[in-house]
Parts: sequence; structure tokens; C-alpha cells
Amino acid sequence: MAEQAKAEEARIKALLEGWADAVRRHDLPAILVHHDRDIVMFDLPPPLQCRGIEAYEQTWDLLFRYHKPGTAFDFRELAVTVGADVAFAIAIMWCGPDSSSNPVDKDGFLFRLTVCLRKVDGDWRITHEHHSVPATD
Repeated sequence: MAEQAKAEEARIKALLEGWADAVRRHDLPAILVHHDRDIVMFDLPPPLQCRGIEAYEQTWDLLFRYHKPGTAFDFRELAVTVGADVAFAIAIMWCGPDSSSNPVDKDGFLFRLTVCLRKVDGDWRITHEHHSVPATD
């Protein structure tokens, strides 16, 4: 089972790297391709949560207003834990520069990412994303 878990971990890491590459390219169909229709996301800007693939798709408009194609959206750390049909990934990512409306972030910023996945018909589907930054106050 250890070899199978390592293979699934590699599949998930490749899926997430592909997602980040799609973000860098502003390729919305490629961003969405591995997301479940019923995804729930907690993001940095409002709303508090979004539910469903249509709401998730709309959240990218805000990032794309500031984030230029080709700008960093990179994993600094990535760890994946895999079960038979569920998995989760935790990551530290770098976004920037000029990818935020906050002048403090003009040189870019680090953020935390947690992704939960479910295996459906042999394919990993992202069912939850949570993006966050540490509180500053």
C-alpha cells in the first residue's frame, strides 16, 4: 500500500501544480477542470464562503484584476496526505508582485492553502479549498 499511496500523492501534487500553472496563465477552464461541482471555498477576500463551481469560477475575476499572467503563483511548501478515496494537501504559496489591491502586498505575499480532495471514478476531485493569511492585529 505504501507504493500506491506514494503514486497517489504524486498524482495529487501534479494536479495541484497544474492548477497553479493554470492560474499563472489565467486559463480558467484549466483552473476548474479538477474541481467538484459542489466545491466549497473559503478565500482571502469576501465572501466568507462560496459554494458550487459557478460561485468558485466567479471568484477568479478579482484575482485576475490584479494578478498579471505569468506572475508568481508558486508552491513554497506542499505536503499531501492520501487515503483510499480522500486526501488533503497543505501548502505555503507565493503570489505576486502586484497581485493584490493592498499596497502592503505590492512586492507579493505568502498565503496558506488547504485543499481537500475526493476520488470519484478513479479521478481526484477538489472538493474544498481554503486560502488564508495570518492575522496581523
